[in-house]
Amino acid sequence: MPHLSVAATDEELLQLADSWAALLEGEDYLAAFNYTAHDPHMRWSPDLIRQVIKSYDECKPGQRVTLHGRATDIQQRKEVSRWPEPRHGSIGEIWYDLNIDGCVSDLTATFDILTDANGLTIQFNDIHVM
Repeated sequence: MPHLSVAATDEELLQLADSWAALLEGEDYLAAFNYTAHDPHMRWSPDLIRQVIKSYDECKPGQRVTLHGRATDIQQRKEVSRWPEPRHGSIGEIWYDLNIDGCVSDLTATFDILTDANGLTIQFNDIHVM
């Protein structure tokens, strides 16, 4: 699981999310799962992440995450929010809309930004339709 300096920029945090999405693009769900921290109460697994992505549009079997999307009038949301004070061990969150088969989707991954002795890391929370 990669760590960044506590002084990391929002762009550097988004690069972590991009790296996670690149693993999904390669359909390496285990590597993507292991790339981030996890809240055990959320009960995510590599297979569950795969199922959510594959079932996003049931009319299009075999769909996958793509890091880059085609240019359209819809903008992919990649957003970092930081709290003035830490909340439940988190200093902020990332909202990251996934591109599915090259198109921006309303399937959004959320991450908490955590601090520990090694710096900042991200904790995968959820993938859901926004």
